Amino acid sequence: MKNKWSYPEKMNQMKFKESHQQKVLSQLDTPPRKGKPRMLLLSSLTAAALVVILLGSALFMPAMENVVAKIPYISQFIKEEEQRLDQMENISDQVKIIAKENGLKIGNLQLRLEKKELKVAFTGLSGNEKNLSDQIQTQLGEAGLTGYEVTVVPFKEKEIQAERSKEEIEQDMRDSEALQATLTKRLKAEGYELMFPISVRINDIEGIFMNVIVPETEDRLDQLKEIMKEEAQVYGDEYKLDVRQVQKIAREQEKQWAKTGALGHIASALMEAKNLPVTGFAYSFHPYPLQITVKTSLNEGDPDAQQIAQEISSEIDLLIQSDEETEAIRDARYNVKVLSKDKKEIK
Repeated sequence: MKNKWSYPEKMNQMKFKESHQQKVLSQLDTPPRKGKPRMLLLSSLTAAALVVILLGSALFMPAMENVVAKIPYISQFIKEEEQRLDQMENISDQVKIIAKENGLKIGNLQLRLEKKELKVAFTGLSGNEKNLSDQIQTQLGEAGLTGYEVTVVPFKEKEIQAERSKEEIEQDMRDSEALQATLTKRLKAEGYELMFPISVRINDIEGIFMNVIVPETEDRLDQLKEIMKEEAQVYGDEYKLDVRQVQKIAREQEKQWAKTGALGHIASALMEAKNLPVTGFAYSFHPYPLQITVKTSLNEGDPDAQQIAQEISSEIDLLIQSDEETEAIRDARYNVKVLSKDKKEIK
């Protein structure tokens, strides 16, 4: 039941202006970008090691999910790490778009999420740093990732060659792609349903790392691990197996929403609306249903906090229900949480 707004004039100020709504709806009319594999384009081995740690928190077994839910601190930590990983992947994807448009290759990418600092080193770069920095900032802004300080520099290959040769690194990349292809083909032939593309990394830090995600109903996990070991032995004896299970309905929902591009448009609209106290936006499809989290600068005890939170939630509903591109998800289940600045949910 809606609470009566005690300050009518504030209510009018809080709503998206008509011009802003039209801007957002016109964005929704733009054909969505094609989906991209969930992988980070990080050449730095230190960054690769960080991704392994984060990936371990992104998705977890249903049995562990029940345990962690009873420990609020750990549960919150896992959710935040999942959000961090999603944001890192999103930022990397946006940088790859700019790299492709300019015919460049990313040599290194350093990201500090807390300080919103991004440093990108491009191979073969000569005197175009400022322009590329502006392009990346614009691309991030269009994806709802505002406020990042972007630095572009030429990539110095000697920094990596000091530890490993360029040839060794390139061979690891080729082996990673080959193992990913053969493992994918084998598992599909054995009747395994893959919820996400298989992730394979071969390097001198992890050895051989393989991540396979299957439905929570799959019960042939021991056989799956044996197949992974057999395929990995072609490339070495040191390997790490990461087998996870997720809800099939959650993955199907994720694919459906990805086709619409709705979440990116919603994030952009909320972050750009100057009359809405939104400071952050995150989402998670696992577990089902979709959880949308909106961070604000509100204090939990503010007299208008509940009404403003309801207004933000209503704006999300409005965007989902207002364009033909989102027709496929209008009946989808999702929960919206609006958080105060100390990360407490405003009921």
